[in-house]
Amino acid sequence: MMAMTLGSSLALPESVFAKMGDPFDPAELTFFTPEERARCAAFAEAIIPKTDTPGAIEAGVPGWIEVIVKDCYTEQDGKAIKDGLAAIAKDCEEKTGKAIDRLTGEEQVAFLNAYNARGGAEQTFLQQFKELVKFTYVNSEVGGTRAFQFDLVPGKWVASMPLEPGQKAYSM
Repeated sequence: MMAMTLGSSLALPESVFAKMGDPFDPAELTFFTPEERARCAAFAEAIIPKTDTPGAIEAGVPGWIEVIVKDCYTEQDGKAIKDGLAAIAKDCEEKTGKAIDRLTGEEQVAFLNAYNARGGAEQTFLQQFKELVKFTYVNSEVGGTRAFQFDLVPGKWVASMPLEPGQKAYSM
């Protein structure tokens, strides 16, 4: 298991790395209900929104999260993902009167920061869901080639390599 944990009991299994090498098959999206799938997508996009680079939805993050949770997590851990997303969605609607995908980008950031600032189980789940979103984003083809500068072999390692202003970081 990797050291990255989701909550106090969820861990990102090593099998995730093997799964990310498989071609994405939308037919594998059988874990979430349509409502849960939309909720996962909304929160993933709130974490990595589309800007001058693709957002989480365009990179296929919600689908990969669903496949990974279904194929690589235990049933108990999958339930924790569903319950955590439902709790954040409920809190968002209670605090803002809107679903996360109905908020502006600034409102989404404000809500997620306030939710995170509470600490406890909410903070732990949100932080680790963010890690899962980032993991699937940077390991997606879109994230690895359009959000980062992809060079199959960028050259020799130079720890103090100067970067040009606006130059993207390398992905491998």
